Amino acid sequence: MRNLPIGPLDAGQRLDKYLLRYFKEADKGFLYRMLRKKNITLNGAKAAGSEKLAEGDTVNVFFSEETFAKMTGEAVDSGRREAGPAAGAAARPAGKPLDIVFENAHVLIVNKPAGLLTQKAAAGDDSLTDRIAAYAGAQAGPASSGFTPSAANRLDRNTSGLVLAGKTLPGQQLLSYLLRSRLTEKYYVCLAKGRVEEAFTSTLYWRKEEEENRALISERPEEGARPIILRAEPLAHLAGGADLLRVQLISGKSHQIRAQLAYLGHPILGDGKYGDAAFTRDIARRTGLDLRLQLLHSRKVVFPPAAAEESLSETARALWQELAGRQFTAPYPAYFRRVLEALGGGHGE
Repeated sequence: MRNLPIGPLDAGQRLDKYLLRYFKEADKGFLYRMLRKKNITLNGAKAAGSEKLAEGDTVNVFFSEETFAKMTGEAVDSGRREAGPAAGAAARPAGKPLDIVFENAHVLIVNKPAGLLTQKAAAGDDSLTDRIAAYAGAQAGPASSGFTPSAANRLDRNTSGLVLAGKTLPGQQLLSYLLRSRLTEKYYVCLAKGRVEEAFTSTLYWRKEEEENRALISERPEEGARPIILRAEPLAHLAGGADLLRVQLISGKSHQIRAQLAYLGHPILGDGKYGDAAFTRDIARRTGLDLRLQLLHSRKVVFPPAAAEESLSETARALWQELAGRQFTAPYPAYFRRVLEALGGGHGE
C-alpha cells in the first residue's frame, strides 16, 4: 500500500486526472476498475474519480510493488525502488537561475533570457519550463507529484522577456484561460528597420510551414490560414534607419511579430529567419556590436479585471481577484540596452 498526500500543486483537480498524471503508464479503464474495486481510495473511502482534490487529502493505493512500479514507470533494481516522480525531478536542471519578476503561491512570472528555449526540443535540452518545474517542485516537496509546473506561454528561443507559469493547477488553469481568451494584454518592444511615423493596427493571415518551421503571411485568407492582429507604435527614431517600436500582440501565433513586421517592411534587427541581413550587417558595422540575437523583448503584461467565470475553480477565481488590474514589466536585457544606446536611443521607455 502507498499513501499519496495531496499538496498545493495537486489541489483543485479531479481525482481521475491526478491518477492519469501520476500513473502515466496506466490507461483510464484500468484506473476506473481500481477505483470500483477499492484498490484506489480517497481518504480511506471509495471514490468515483470525479471528486475534486483538496490540499491535505490522501489517495490510498493498494497495489503490489511490481504493479505500482509498472504503472508509474518507476525503475526497480535489486529490490530498491526509485520513484518515477522523484527520478524525474532529479533529472531536471536544479539550481539553474530564474529571473523572477513576480511570484505567489500559484503563479510565477519570469524574465526569460534570449538563447534559452521555453520548452525543450530534444531530450538533452535546457529549457525554461524545466527550470520552473525544478524551482517550484523544490518548494512543494515530495507531496506534489500529479501536477508539473510549466510555462503557460511561449517565447522563441532568441526572444527575451516575460513568461507566465503556473506553479499549481489553479494557477495554470487561470493563466491558460486568460491567454486563450485573449484577456491578458501583452506588450513587446523591438528594434526594427524603417520609419514608423504613427501607431497602426495590422490584420493579416498566418499559416505555419512545419517542415521549415516558418510562418507564412498573406493579406487574404488562404486554406489553413488564421487571422493575426497586432498593434505597433513608434517610441523612438534611431540612427541607421532603425526604430524602437512597442508592439501589442492581440493574437498569439508562432513567430507572429517577427513574420508580420517583416511582411510589413519592418523586419526586426538581428532576426536570422525573417530579418534583413544587409540591414543587420550595416547596424553591426555602425555600432561595432555582434548582432546574433533578434532585438525583440516581451516587455509588459497587464492582467484584466476579474470576472465571474464559472469554468474556473474557486481557487483560480480568487487568484484572478488578486492579480486583477496588475501589470508587470521586464527590464531590457543588457545586449538590448547596448544596441539601443549605440543607436542614440538612450535607455528606451
